[in-house]
Amino acid sequence: MSRLPVAIAAAHTTAGLRVRDWLAQAGRLAGQVSPQFENWHFWMIQGLVIFIAGLHGIVETVDPFQKVALPFILPTGFFLVPVVYAALTFGLPAALVTALWAAILSMPNVIIWHHGAERLGEVFQIFIMLIVAFFIGREVDRVKSARQQAEFAASELKTSRMRYRSLFESSPIAILVLDARGIILEANPTATVLFGMAKSTLESLSVTTLLGAENARKIPGAGVAGWQGEPIKVKTPDGAELYLEPMTNELSDGQGNFVTEVLFRDVTREHERQTGLRAYTAHVIRAQEEERQRIARELHDQTIQSLVLLYRRLDSASDAGGSLPPPVRDNIQEARRLAGGIVDELRDFTRILRPPALDDLGLVTSTRRLLADFAERTGMAAKFAITGEERRLPSDVELSLFRIAQEALWNVEQHAAASRVALTVTFTSREARLEVLDDGIGFSLTPDSGDLTATGHLGLISMQERAKLLGGALTIQSSPGKGSAITVVIPVPESPAA
Repeated sequence: MSRLPVAIAAAHTTAGLRVRDWLAQAGRLAGQVSPQFENWHFWMIQGLVIFIAGLHGIVETVDPFQKVALPFILPTGFFLVPVVYAALTFGLPAALVTALWAAILSMPNVIIWHHGAERLGEVFQIFIMLIVAFFIGREVDRVKSARQQAEFAASELKTSRMRYRSLFESSPIAILVLDARGIILEANPTATVLFGMAKSTLESLSVTTLLGAENARKIPGAGVAGWQGEPIKVKTPDGAELYLEPMTNELSDGQGNFVTEVLFRDVTREHERQTGLRAYTAHVIRAQEEERQRIARELHDQTIQSLVLLYRRLDSASDAGGSLPPPVRDNIQEARRLAGGIVDELRDFTRILRPPALDDLGLVTSTRRLLADFAERTGMAAKFAITGEERRLPSDVELSLFRIAQEALWNVEQHAAASRVALTVTFTSREARLEVLDDGIGFSLTPDSGDLTATGHLGLISMQERAKLLGGALTIQSSPGKGSAITVVIPVPESPAA
């Protein structure tokens, strides 16, 4: 019994919520109808409803068609005319108001003059009128809403096109619009100045004709396969050289076709700075190598030779020192041993500074000896391999590859904690490849592994710069616990170096 009041309260609450929802919907409907009160067409329609209702009442009262049998539902059917007109003109709210108004005005007629089946027929006719008002009004509202959305979208599109056109025409960046074949459809004023051609002339060319096949391949989406993603070099009408970086966007022309918008960003100053920096880096590396070669030569020709002469004289003194006290002979032999050790260390040092075999015997012999010394020094298992037809390379290429191998092995020795290492030299007709792999602890790569400057690892940066100076590329693959692989590829002439 205690649950009954709770159930009653819940029912009252639910009923109250439903009533509130109905009132809210009615309020919204009234809000949609109220603007029509100021329109004289709306009142003309309501006047027509009153006229039909009054005429219906007169016909039922006077009965001027006593000798003519008219369907009893025919007068009520005339209400469909203002209801449909209201729906087509104003939409669902006005149609429902008009239908309800017609239904209210029809009630006296239904109650007073019709009975039985006729009354049911009149009620059914009113019900049909309300349904017609609802469906026609709703469809009209849907069509109006769709039309308004289409008009808004068209207005927004027009505004967007005007804004784009303004930016396109006033942009300080040269812009070309290309079709799928790479034909120039549009060019902005900056592009006409940059390329020194009239707008009409530019818009009749292909991007390959304008820039050349090599430059066209550097533009994505220009109708030419093999994009390289590099700045392109062009000459201005006054003969100056510019370096441009193409950036592309895919756009729709509004007719279902897609076009490519190419923006040419001027990177001439940046290119000049990079060129100057690389020239300076090359100069520093060349100076370092020359200094290393000079130091190695002086150590070999002077210091080592002097030490060799010293320990030979110590040998002579030791051999002729039979009359010397034993402590003196022991000191001479110890000095001889120390001198010999210093000579061996200096020879190893000169090989690190500038291995003689690199100039005389080439890259393969030098790297094989480098790996053998590494294995002997560290105790790691080392494997050396050659693929392709071995040949001599230009001296700067051989030196750079040797230094990269030297630095890579040094990193393995110092940081990898590896047990095995492999060094492979590959020769092809157009490039030389060197790869160093280890099974060490590995390391995490930066998000942009192509730029090692942010890592702060000077050894990796040095290897990358050496490769770039010769037009090559250095790639690093590594992850924690899975070792690492360093690969450098450098383009070389097809013919062997003289």
